Amino acid sequence: MKNCFHGEVILPDQTIRDAFVVCDSDCIVEIGSTKPSDVAVVEGAYIAPGYIDMHVHGGDGSDYMDGDTEAVRAANRAHARHGTTSIFPTTTTGTPAEIESMLDACSEVRDNWSIADGSSIAGVHYYGPYFAADKVGCHSVDGRRDPVATEYERFLSLGLIRIATCAAELPGSEEFYAFAAGTDAS
Repeated sequence: MKNCFHGEVILPDQTIRDAFVVCDSDCIVEIGSTKPSDVAVVEGAYIAPGYIDMHVHGGDGSDYMDGDTEAVRAANRAHARHGTTSIFPTTTTGTPAEIESMLDACSEVRDNWSIADGSSIAGVHYYGPYFAADKVGCHSVDGRRDPVATEYERFLSLGLIRIATCAAELPGSEEFYAFAAGTDAS
């Protein structure tokens, strides 16, 4: 299905005023100054690449840690309305069951994604629960813990986590890094 957008196109090294961008399905097939005759044109001010958000906990009243596919979709739709096309839902402190529910919900939405779901999930940012005790910040202290191999190995092996964070001073952090570095997340 072809779509055409008209406006100022933002490229890495320049902008092109009064340009037309023709897309076929999910691919840009043409950028030019001539209005195509075979498709309807959507007028806009700027045409730019979509944003990629690598650290986000939710949106529109929903939190990814809700562990619910509708919460994931609501947050993704909110971010898509503001230009984010790819998103990395981010964990925080929580029980292993809460993190597993979050990963399951994100996996379900990613695997069955449609444009109506908003931003597409490029992966998950496994951010918590491995914070230093004095660096938990706004996150719940209750779910903070040192790395637990049986937990992170199971989660990282799912193939969904693309970014993993762990405080370097925690016991077991080196083993965490080694395992994360050797995990194929594709």
